[in-house]
Amino acid sequence: MITDACVFTNQDSAATPRRLVLTAKSCCISRVILCGNAADVPASYAGVTTLRGKIIGKQNSRTFPDAVRTSPKGCVVMVSAGENSFNRIAVSTKGVHLLTNIADLPKGGFDHVTAKMAADHITGVVLDLSCIIHPRSRRTALLRYAEILLLQRKYHFPLVIASGAEDLFGIKNVAETIALCSLFGMTRAEVYAAQNSLDAVLSPSMPVTIVVVEP
Repeated sequence: MITDACVFTNQDSAATPRRLVLTAKSCCISRVILCGNAADVPASYAGVTTLRGKIIGKQNSRTFPDAVRTSPKGCVVMVSAGENSFNRIAVSTKGVHLLTNIADLPKGGFDHVTAKMAADHITGVVLDLSCIIHPRSRRTALLRYAEILLLQRKYHFPLVIASGAEDLFGIKNVAETIALCSLFGMTRAEVYAAQNSLDAVLSPSMPVTIVVVEP
């Protein structure tokens, strides 16, 4: 299911949550995570599945567990990346689905150990395309996303793509997404995989235990 992993909504804006969802549908997106005030949008609208997202800002290790625990039930919990030690706690904490704001990390802020932990706990890492589009963050975002992509190819943690849209023009169709992701080396197949990876994050498969009964 092609997913836009973060669309920011504001009821006071001309781009109402419902209009954002309709725009996502026109871009062949079948599921969106709405972050912000979108209480009036049903779980399925105009054929698009809508999920609520909760972004937890940068926390210290003492306040972070409470922030996760008090997140609304049923929402997709995203955590803003911070120092490497914090990121390791975040990706391994039960109830955390996605690590976001990767473009803000310093070089080496997401290392091999964190990548392996994200893979083990099936915690996704968000690539926010709005950071590439904005001229102030473009260079840093491209560098960080290229680093993340190399680690993902080695450890296979889920990558998730978000438009980070705040208006109707911020939502990207598949062709635009492929073009933007190619700027940091992502292939067409990798883009498709990332657009469809959220199910594995939200409903990770359980390991199969084989029990052998002696005759």
